[in-house]
Amino acid sequence: MREKSKMRDNKELQEQLMKIVIEEVEIAINEGNSPFAAILIDENGNIIVKAHNTAKTQNNPVLHAEINLITQACKKLKTRDLSKYCLVSNAWSCSMCMSASIKAKIKNFVFGAPSEDDMNPNITIFDIKEKTKEDINIITGVLEDECKKQIERARKIN
Repeated sequence: MREKSKMRDNKELQEQLMKIVIEEVEIAINEGNSPFAAILIDENGNIIVKAHNTAKTQNNPVLHAEINLITQACKKLKTRDLSKYCLVSNAWSCSMCMSASIKAKIKNFVFGAPSEDDMNPNITIFDIKEKTKEDINIITGVLEDECKKQIERARKIN
């Protein structure tokens, strides 16, 4: 897939996209939600959908950024197959969100900060990748320090 190599080889594009995710995280924080957001991009780096965590404001524990993103993208694109797209998130997805992304056939991922130590269940994106039948591509550490600092700052507020 062209998008895989384009993202893997283009650190500047990865960082530009992560900055957009960081802006979306601020929306989640300002609404009183957990500091997580994601965007879905096409193979040319165009943003298809932006989403952030709304679990607290919607009183629904499953409304993480990725779940909101997949829901919006499938509705917008009128498909359940998101295999031609890449998910960019400020932090490694939890097991629920990573599994949902794989169910939506997303194969390409770009992440900022690693999982939090208190994640429950403590199953990482790499644990899931190891058990996944499809070949998925994961890039981590994009603007990691900025993402970590934003999450830490938000945790002190909320």
